[in-house]
Amino acid sequence: MASFPQAAARVAVGELLRNIRDRYGKSVEANIYDPRCFFWLFDLVRFNIRAEPTWVLDGTLIYRGVPSWDELRERMDAADRGPRQNAAF
Repeated sequence: MASFPQAAARVAVGELLRNIRDRYGKSVEANIYDPRCFFWLFDLVRFNIRAEPTWVLDGTLIYRGVPSWDELRERMDAADRGPRQNAAF
């Protein structure tokens, strides 16, 4: 996996997704969209998604790139002043 393009970023995103599941459980739904797929064209244009990970919560762009867990958690919590309730992520 070390020779795979952007391997470190993919591993870090996987760890962030696991942390989201552990903290928020089923109250947050995580979706991964491949920017090469035109099925997601509306969201790709709406959030200007390119090759880097782009974090969107309840229709609001909260981060581009691979944040630390603390930074992502703070932004998610700040968006609703606490753990999410029935949110789509």
